[in-house]
Amino acid sequence: MTAFARTAFLALLAAASVAPAAAAEVAMKGPEILSALKGAHVQGENWSQEFDDGGATTYTRDGKHQAGRWDVRGDQYCSLWPPSDNWVCYDMTIDSADPAHEQVTWISADGHRNPAHLIRKGQ
Repeated sequence: MTAFARTAFLALLAAASVAPAAAAEVAMKGPEILSALKGAHVQGENWSQEFDDGGATTYTRDGKHQAGRWDVRGDQYCSLWPPSDNWVCYDMTIDSADPAHEQVTWISADGHRNPAHLIRKGQ
């Protein structure tokens, strides 16, 4: 191994050892999504969303509210936002490493990630 290759390898090894562990983030299945979101509130960086038990949801950003619908289809979270009549579905993950600060992340079909702090019903 050349000195350059050895240095590059050690640099990568050092970077990997200080990188935050994402091991606590796990993909959610349909029943887990339903259980987590039913009656819950999530808080994003500059937005929030409420999920009622019957499938209604309210998204709030900059003091403006938008009412929509939510559902779980297979192992995905799906939402409908009028005036559109198209349901859009997302994969979800949850990070429960710290139960007091659970984080859920919606992942769109193109890979965009939208994380939020989960506040379960009754918390």
